Amino acid sequence: MVYVDEKRCSGCGLCVDVCSVGAITLDDHVATINQSLCNECEACAAACPEGAILTVTEPALVPQPVSEVVAHELQVASPSLVTRLVPAVGAALFFVGREVVPRVADYLLEAYDRRASRPLATGDNRGHTTSSEERTAAGGRHRRQRRRGG
Repeated sequence: MVYVDEKRCSGCGLCVDVCSVGAITLDDHVATINQSLCNECEACAAACPEGAILTVTEPALVPQPVSEVVAHELQVASPSLVTRLVPAVGAALFFVGREVVPRVADYLLEAYDRRASRPLATGDNRGHTTSSEERTAAGGRHRRQRRRGG
């Protein structure tokens, strides 16, 4: 069954042009479908830019044979191991992905930055400092010690 949602219909008339059997008319700028003429080809629903023409399919009634209802024992199936583990594994992976991985990544990036910012050690230094400020401060202490002791 094809019908028109009057709240959505803008009255553009595209459905009237598309209908091959003339089942659709415009009344007060709203499409109206004559169900006796409609062959339910759904061309009008495809043409409607507003999505105002909808189709409803009714389920076919299948006759059920009348039989005696036999009482069966209900067997309660215990959930399998996989059924119980899948939600737990999913929750664990979600936690690891959301909480642990970003922290580990930040730690590794900081460690890489620290290592990259260290000056390269050359064989000439042999553990001595290269900063001129550190050299003058050490030299000044050395001179003071000589004066006091001497």
